[in-house]
Amino acid sequence: MRHDEILGLLPPLNYTLDDRPDLQLLLLELLFWAVVIVLTLALVRFRPVLLEKVESRIRAISQHTRFWLAAFPLLVILFRLALLPWMPTPVPEVHDEFSYLLAADTFAHARLTNPPSPLWVHFESFHVNMLPTYQSMYPPAQGLALALGQRLTGVPWSGVLLSVALLCAAIYWMLLGWLPAPWAWLGGAFACMRFGIFSYWVNSYWGGALAALGGALVLGAWPRLRRELKVSAALILAAGLLILANSRPLEGFLFSLPLLFSIAFLLVKNGRANWRAAAKAVLPAIALLALGAGWMLYYNWRGTGQALVMPYQLNLQTYHITKPFFFQKPNPIPYYRHPEMRVFYILHELPGALLWKDEADYFTRVKTSIYYGFFLWPFLFLIAPCILAILRGELRVVLLSTVLVIADLLLQIWPPHSHYAAPVTGAMILMLLYSLRYMRSHREGWPSAYGLWGSRAVVIVFAMWMISPIAEKLWNPFLLTITIQQPGAVGTKVYPLPLQFQRARIQSDLQARGGKHLVIVAYPFRDAPSQEWVYNDADIDHSNVVWARDMGYLRNQDLLQHYPDRQVWYVDRGDVTASLVPYDRVSAPFKLAFERAVFETNSQANPNQRQGPTSAAANMTERRATAALSVGIR
Repeated sequence: MRHDEILGLLPPLNYTLDDRPDLQLLLLELLFWAVVIVLTLALVRFRPVLLEKVESRIRAISQHTRFWLAAFPLLVILFRLALLPWMPTPVPEVHDEFSYLLAADTFAHARLTNPPSPLWVHFESFHVNMLPTYQSMYPPAQGLALALGQRLTGVPWSGVLLSVALLCAAIYWMLLGWLPAPWAWLGGAFACMRFGIFSYWVNSYWGGALAALGGALVLGAWPRLRRELKVSAALILAAGLLILANSRPLEGFLFSLPLLFSIAFLLVKNGRANWRAAAKAVLPAIALLALGAGWMLYYNWRGTGQALVMPYQLNLQTYHITKPFFFQKPNPIPYYRHPEMRVFYILHELPGALLWKDEADYFTRVKTSIYYGFFLWPFLFLIAPCILAILRGELRVVLLSTVLVIADLLLQIWPPHSHYAAPVTGAMILMLLYSLRYMRSHREGWPSAYGLWGSRAVVIVFAMWMISPIAEKLWNPFLLTITIQQPGAVGTKVYPLPLQFQRARIQSDLQARGGKHLVIVAYPFRDAPSQEWVYNDADIDHSNVVWARDMGYLRNQDLLQHYPDRQVWYVDRGDVTASLVPYDRVSAPFKLAFERAVFETNSQANPNQRQGPTSAAANMTERRATAALSVGIR
């Protein structure tokens, strides 16, 4: 349940250069519409009364807007919790998730950031800043949501579930500002099923819901402020802007800019701008924005030492060679202290970015397919004929905001993930419903019965199409085998469990044993760990389990001296079983080789004395020991 998810009956969109994802989606969409057309003809022919009664009933219950505003998020929470026996709490997998969990643990302990560890080099990891403070590189919104879940229930994922539930409520509230209640109800029900149960937005820690929530609040406040300046709507707009600024800052800014300009322009143009009343309505919102901006600057200052430098920027400068956009020149290659980090950034991230530049046309199709497949598939043939109607009406500003965000995403060098476009979630649903409503009410060029029954057929077929992932996810919620192609290796290596399940198993086992543990992790040669193991809690020294990188026998002594009260373990990430081995058992031969090298060096330096080596002899000792330890533990 990751970025390649899509609504039922579709293969995972894991593309290679030989694939044509756009053609895959097009063919499957043609299949969808073929089924819709057949069903439409059948409905026009038989005109089932039961279907009209169901629609009439939905129209009646949808009028209870306050009830559904509370019911939609509650249903999401209850339904997802009911599925926990089949779809348990997600296990963090990618770098981003562990980074967000670090932010959550930091905030849950009432801190904005953490002091750096004196042994930070052993804990260095992806998407985490180690200096000048120890913190996540990402904006704080997702971490705050996870921290809320951690404080309330002890389980950070409950914050994810809460944020997705609030997203579904916000989308329904937003639609009520644009559409009649029955159409808003239809959009709210779609959001609950699409994002609240089987989406990776709720089944991971990767985020998406909060940025979509901020976008929905901004978009929902727009029509209300356009009709009347109210303090409540202005405050909701300000809250949405702050959520966007602290989740997806760039995409949120591009999405909000046309909406903000259009509100001011329409008020002035229509002569409805009573400046005294306007000031009274917007001053609380401005105060909220100023307070939020001040907090953001303070957060940056605490984390990076500079109010105008975000942790994200610092991490890009420290570790990354590539920059976010195609037109930006890469950074100089930094100094990497760990071979696995060097391999990841130089042999994994950089070649991928260069390939995206060389194959720009292809990857544009890939990106378009990913975003379209997640948000709008299979409604291209529904929305395309309505573009002119959208451009002539109030929705043109929404279309402009969406186009700006999509243009930004197409220019980015990173591989596409659907949560990058999260601010436009509400806009996509709004335009989809507008197109469906336009199809239902359009009277030009074809009999009205086909538009009416055709719209019903679209809803029926799509609802059935959405049900299909339920059986799939309940049958196999998680992939229990993983195939990994080692760089430069021939063939594949099959692990009995995905790497992150192995890590979670080790973590759970050590916590169940009690006491304090230190796990030293070794990586295979030229391993580019897209699934990393070395991540720790906010307070490393007081954690029950500490994960550290294997830096060789000599450098590892710093860890053993710093943590004399911990049981020290060694694990090889290349080991199929990922077995924990006591570190002293693994390091015994290397300890003996080191002591022998020291003895021989002392003997050569002064045959008549047995004393500690001089500085020159110590250097020779280190070189000999390093040579002796060049196999096994690095």
